[in-house]
Amino acid sequence: MNPIDEISAQPESQPAPGSLYDEHLQRDYLFKRDIHSLEMTVALFNSFILHQSTGETFLLVELLSREKPRAGRESPLNLVLLLDKSHSMFAGPILEVIKAAKVVIDQLTGRDSLTVIAFDHEAKVVLSSKRVLNKEEAKRRLDSIDVTGGSTDLHAALKLGFHELRELAGENSIDKIVLLTDGRPTHGETLDQSFFQLAENVREKGASVSAVGVGLDYNEDLLSSIARLSGGGFYHSPRPREIKKIFKKEIAHFLNVSHRNIELSITPRKWVKIREIFGLPHRFESGNYIVQLPDLEKYTEQTVLLTLQYENHPAGLFRMVDVKTKYYHVSTGVESEISGWAAARFVDDPTIIKRGKNPRVDKALLRRNVKSDLISTIRGIRTRVLSREDAQHQLKDYQRTLILSGNTKEARELGEAIQQLAVGQDEAASKTLTQSTFSLERGKRETIAENDDPDESDTAGDDE
Repeated sequence: MNPIDEISAQPESQPAPGSLYDEHLQRDYLFKRDIHSLEMTVALFNSFILHQSTGETFLLVELLSREKPRAGRESPLNLVLLLDKSHSMFAGPILEVIKAAKVVIDQLTGRDSLTVIAFDHEAKVVLSSKRVLNKEEAKRRLDSIDVTGGSTDLHAALKLGFHELRELAGENSIDKIVLLTDGRPTHGETLDQSFFQLAENVREKGASVSAVGVGLDYNEDLLSSIARLSGGGFYHSPRPREIKKIFKKEIAHFLNVSHRNIELSITPRKWVKIREIFGLPHRFESGNYIVQLPDLEKYTEQTVLLTLQYENHPAGLFRMVDVKTKYYHVSTGVESEISGWAAARFVDDPTIIKRGKNPRVDKALLRRNVKSDLISTIRGIRTRVLSREDAQHQLKDYQRTLILSGNTKEARELGEAIQQLAVGQDEAASKTLTQSTFSLERGKRETIAENDDPDESDTAGDDE
């Protein structure tokens, strides 16, 4: 037997509860922090598995940026805003969009690039600035946007935006597209697959698309898929006045990136296979499963959950998978990697197995299960197979689970959806829940205590 495929395959006495058990749990929790403030944890659902058995277990990989905020930032932002100006955006909505875009301009510096594209049945560049030096002139360009068209060529806007993004990309620039629309693609290319391919192309170039859906008439499945496949964010804005808050939040994320071009490589060892990687795009390459992860902001955690299948193992301690994360560290400009592994001890005693459950992985599984259940609930709401009362009951159960697993943001969103259902706003509830599902599937969240939103009072002031 090849020694690199195992830690120990020799028969040995069974571990007694206590020191050996605790020692093995310490080995299973791999806390690996390198010099670039990136901490990786690799853990199995259970540290102990019954030997001479076949079955499945779960693997959790967590990446945590411990990068501290600093004055200034190291990399320029190359930003493209795609703004819907079709007929449905007339009056109030387009004015709110322009106000939000002006707030974005105020957040940029002379090192940043900005392109603004307005679209209806065609897409046109309103502003293209290699360096945002004259902010007042940039804002005047935004005021020239008016609502004229009746149809929406979403694909043409995204394609042009990607082209402009590449044209203005600089060395080590953070390349981002923000797409805002209140409608569905009704002109030009409308097939979902063409959007998915374009989103994947964006991701392959190290960029991403964050999608903002306004109101109740847009296609949330399409927008959230574009965001997921490209590595961006997805936001539901039920009211135009919330656009400014969303833009400010997303730009703040862009300006707070600590690690980019993150590629997770997972290699199963002998007698182990990977059956499923939950939620994130991935590929198989030379025996490794490669997961391209979104950019990681400071004090943000990214989780990846997998299902492993294992064959018969003799008693002993075996490596199940090797894990390697490659990344670009923004503040130093260095490409580096961090490695780890997960091991399981195959034992005879079922009582030890019962004690080996990992609480971190258990919480990740709770989140995964809620995400799957939410998809079913959304489908039931849309098809009216599920009554509003039954949907609310299910959502309250999911809400309790999310609170237990630490997902307070998504739990609040479920509370909002429950209220929407209570007053007959099924479409609004569906979109709110799609945003929650996206967040859970993406597996990314801030680790510091969340204020509801630093802009909450600012938004409230806009109503007066």
